[in-house]
Amino acid sequence: MTQQTQKQLGAFYTPIHTVKYMVEKLTNFDKSSKLLEPSGGDGAFVSVILKNKLLKPDQITVWDINPEVKNGLNELGLKNVVIKDTLLNTDIANDSLFGCEQFSHIIGNPPYLNKQSDYIKKNKHKLGNIFNEIGANDTYAMFLYLGCKLLKENGQLCFIVSDTYLTLGIHKKLRKFLLKNYTVNEITLCSKKLFRDRGALVNTSIILITNKKATDDHVVIFNDCRDNEIDDYNGKKYKTIQKNILSYPDYVFDFNGGAKLLGKINEFEKMINYLDGGLGMHTTNNRKFLAIADYNGVQYAKNNGITERVNIKNIDGKKWKFYHKKGGNNKYYWPAEYAIRWDQESVSNYKMPSHYNLNDDRQGFIISGVCSNLTARLSTVGALWESNKAMCFFPKNPKKYPPEFFVGILNSEVYNKMIKLLNHTNSIQIRDIKKLPMPSFTDKDIKAVVEISKNIIKNLKHDFSYNFNQDQEQINKIVGAYFS
Repeated sequence: MTQQTQKQLGAFYTPIHTVKYMVEKLTNFDKSSKLLEPSGGDGAFVSVILKNKLLKPDQITVWDINPEVKNGLNELGLKNVVIKDTLLNTDIANDSLFGCEQFSHIIGNPPYLNKQSDYIKKNKHKLGNIFNEIGANDTYAMFLYLGCKLLKENGQLCFIVSDTYLTLGIHKKLRKFLLKNYTVNEITLCSKKLFRDRGALVNTSIILITNKKATDDHVVIFNDCRDNEIDDYNGKKYKTIQKNILSYPDYVFDFNGGAKLLGKINEFEKMINYLDGGLGMHTTNNRKFLAIADYNGVQYAKNNGITERVNIKNIDGKKWKFYHKKGGNNKYYWPAEYAIRWDQESVSNYKMPSHYNLNDDRQGFIISGVCSNLTARLSTVGALWESNKAMCFFPKNPKKYPPEFFVGILNSEVYNKMIKLLNHTNSIQIRDIKKLPMPSFTDKDIKAVVEISKNIIKNLKHDFSYNFNQDQEQINKIVGAYFS
């Protein structure tokens, strides 16, 4: 298979050690067993199953969209090989499943294509109708849903898939579907390096499911191998009661040992109720409409193909405005890195939310949308900001809750733990920010956090290398007390 075909199909074939690990997870094979691999590919899974004499060839069914794989699968002695688009051409409506072939075992590595892929864009309407219960966001999620629907009672499914279903908001419906209808036996978080040499920058997990509703005391086992070598599946173990996950915000899977903190989140009012702002704008062409802000010979932006520079004296809100574009991990203070053209012709090209305040002169703060942890810093007054990478918020009552207060608590240890429980990826969404709680901080604690934050900002303006760890620890203690 060419690299182009591989990319189009979202096919990344499974290392043999992973195949063996997954096959070992399946149990209760007998003469009546029927196994399905719904995205057969190179036949790695069925090869191991046949080699280990777990099943005979006539007990195995393989589906795949790519006709190139059929000869290789037939050479394994398989007769039940069907070339088809599994997602579009498998009827999984509840009324049609009666009398339909179902399987005691399902195993595989479904394709990885997201909603920006040509495949989902082309088939968006039909996929949306078929998978309306969970949404047509990622092919792997649709395969997981389909596989569960095709399981016999007490049947087992073992898939290796992207790990984004564990916490991302777009997979809330999928999590609810799995937790309410099936027993989630075990989730192995694979080594971060697993598919790197195959060109896939995706973090993966192996999920083992049984088709029966979980008992009230059923425990999900998490096996965390993310920092292990690629063939080492002996990870850190963590257990949580499946029923409890349904009480967490958006049913996020608690695999970091944060059950107590997740339980606290819903006890408080939401922070977003104290803020406005949020998502920003798109220029539609950064190279054409952006310039690097020149702070008298100093720049804080990477070029990224942008060659023009504008001195900050000329960024006056008329021809140019300051513009926050980057995410990153700069906490408390970082100058606006860019300027954006503000003539009438340029502005006509921009895409902006209807609520976007173009002339907001309040002091706000930026939250990085792309970062390994929760990062907040003061914004440049009057600056605009890019959607997703840098979200900007403004306190509704800045006298009681100054922006420095929000910057301080958001950079605290407990809020960083919270955001990773709500979304473990490096792409923080506004929906994650909206879930963050706001305890009833005392006036004394608000004042203390503001003073510490202002001191950090003052020192960073003088010296970006200022070490504020001790200052941050003071804030951590103040904020942490509300969640203990």
